[in-house]
Amino acid sequence: MDMKRPRPALGYQVELSDDGIVLLDPTGTKVVHGNRAGALIWRLCDGQHTVAEIARLLSAVYPESAREVQSDVREMLLRFAEYGAIIWA
Repeated sequence: MDMKRPRPALGYQVELSDDGIVLLDPTGTKVVHGNRAGALIWRLCDGQHTVAEIARLLSAVYPESAREVQSDVREMLLRFAEYGAIIWA
C-alpha cells in the first residue's frame, strides 16, 4: 500500500474548515468526515504522492505523534476509499 498514489474520485463535494473536512458523494447519500489531519491527507491525495510520502509529510507536521501517523494515514485513506472518495493511481 505504501507505493500506491491516491487521487480524488470525480464528483465529491469538499468542505474544508478549521476543524477538518467533510466529503459528500455525488449522489448526496454518503458523507465522510475527517479531522485536521484528514484534511491534510485529502489535500495530498493528488495522484502524485504515495501513501508513504503522505505519512512522511504528516509526521513532519505532527512530530509528537509520528509513531501513530503511519497507521492513521492508512486508516483515513482506507476510509476515503471505502466511501469511493479516492481511487488508486
